[in-house]
Order: sequence, then C-alpha cells, then structure tokens
Amino acid sequence: MRFNEIISEGSKPKDYGTSSAIDPNVERTIPGTFVVPELRNTDPYMQYRMGLALAVAQATKSREVKFDQETAWAENFITTAYAEEEHETIKTAAKLMGVKAVQVTSTKSQEIDGVNKTSPVANTKRNKYGV
Repeated sequence: MRFNEIISEGSKPKDYGTSSAIDPNVERTIPGTFVVPELRNTDPYMQYRMGLALAVAQATKSREVKFDQETAWAENFITTAYAEEEHETIKTAAKLMGVKAVQVTSTKSQEIDGVNKTSPVANTKRNKYGV
C-alpha cells in the first residue's frame, strides 16, 4: 500500500486547511486510531510528554504515580548564573526582551546527600623497600 493511498488530502481549493476523511478501505485496516489535534507535530516537547502520559496512564488511575503535564523546565529557555553579576545580566537581558526570567533554583550549588566525596583510588603507600 502506498502512502498516498493511506493519507488522502482534498485537492480542491475549498478543501485547503480542512481535514479530509480517511478512505473507507483504509479505515477498515487501521484499528482504534486516534488523532489529537491539540498536540501538533511542531511541538516535540508536548509529544514527548504525551508519550510519558501513555506510559503512566494506568498507574495514575490507581494513584501509584503522580503525573504533571509539564515539568518546571518544560521547553523553556534556561540560563544558569554562577555569579551575582550574571544574575544582573540575565535580569537586564530579560527586561530588554520584554520577558520575565523566573529563578527556579537557589543561588548556591551544593552536593546532594549520598555523593561519594572520598576518592576510590587508594592512597599511595610505601612498599617494604621504602619506595
């Protein structure tokens, strides 16, 4: 079966921009197909989130898993400031662009609990010859 036999689009000018019906012969061969108009192919992040939603759908019904439609990061532009001067630069740039920069983490970076801070490499020891 060719691609143009599965997807048929209206060729008349009045049909431009409207979805055309699936050919009845093709429709019988594709069971339970859904189209989600709100999730466009131009937004890969929302497609990714829909994939995650499909993966956890049954677990959320039994409240085993909590699911958020978007994360705090989403598909937003993200910057990281390591110094106070960089904070000011980001705020000034956001003001110049007419957008709002929202700080989502604390200023100071810290190691999380459980990080191994001891080197796995053994300390050097002298052998029996003193070397």
